[in-house]
Amino acid sequence: MSKNAKNPFDRLEDEDRFGPWPEQSLAFLQMIDRTQFQKPRCIALEGWDTTTIKLVSEKDQGSREAPRTSRDDSHAVQNLLVGLSETKLLAGPSTPHAVDEMAAALFAKSPNFAPAIEAMRINAQLKIRQGARWLHFRPIVIESEPGAGKTRFVHELGNASGLPLIYLDCATMNTLTPILGQDSSWSHSRPSEIMQAMSASRIANPFVALDELDKLQNHGRNAHPKPSESLVGLLEATTAKAHLDHYTQATLDMRFINWIILVNDLNRLSKPFLDRCQVIRLPKLTSGDIAKIAAGEIERRGLEPELVEPLAKAVRSGRITSLRKLNKALDAAEAASARPILN
Repeated sequence: MSKNAKNPFDRLEDEDRFGPWPEQSLAFLQMIDRTQFQKPRCIALEGWDTTTIKLVSEKDQGSREAPRTSRDDSHAVQNLLVGLSETKLLAGPSTPHAVDEMAAALFAKSPNFAPAIEAMRINAQLKIRQGARWLHFRPIVIESEPGAGKTRFVHELGNASGLPLIYLDCATMNTLTPILGQDSSWSHSRPSEIMQAMSASRIANPFVALDELDKLQNHGRNAHPKPSESLVGLLEATTAKAHLDHYTQATLDMRFINWIILVNDLNRLSKPFLDRCQVIRLPKLTSGDIAKIAAGEIERRGLEPELVEPLAKAVRSGRITSLRKLNKALDAAEAASARPILN
């Protein structure tokens, strides 16, 4: 990138280089303390780079007591803001090669998600070429039939990337509170699960998986018929950069979150929401696809090759009709093979 090129991540002016750790550890800690709101700061040590960020605006860091109706609630808000105000890291695979390795590891375990893996790989590498030194990609919506292994896939993604996963099962929700939180002026208000997780973590760019968002039934006051409409601001970088959190009433920089939305029916999501996402429709798996995946998983897990034919027969007979059922059968076989043989 040329010296005069516009940097979309605003970090080149906040770059510090040091000698090897730990000789420069004091200077390193001082640089961390100088990290500012909305300004990623790259700190380079010999053989190791890290990027830091402040998620909470300076005015909210300085006044952590929000007006509350009870002393206990005031204490809860303060504790949440203390965690959110800590300097966070922007982490994960940070080179094109590292992203390729992550994608390869994912494909080995979830080959049916190849279109989604490729979309994330291409977009993450684009962000790196634009100046990012952390893992980030455009929000992605993955539509598939039930039982395709979406939940397992997002957990594998977290493992392959080394980033934390905040997993929310939207099918069990009747309001958006777990995602957006609830205004602190309400007596029964509570923070979002996302804010709680990020307050406890040192990472500013986790994965947030909204599983079955299409099944969320929002019964809150003035609820939109398509709840996804209320989440558009979190997907748009310009608004997510200055997100007003309902619970703490603090201004937060949430643009580094990696959003993964898992659905069975795209038609239940709003158009403005979908316009801000990569949309991937996974093809329906055939019995041949499932049998092929079964053979690959048996080899990958180190199970007995003799299991291939019985599992293939179960697929052909209709007893195993989805990857969810296949993985349960494989997990059971793996557990059985790990048991000691008693004489």
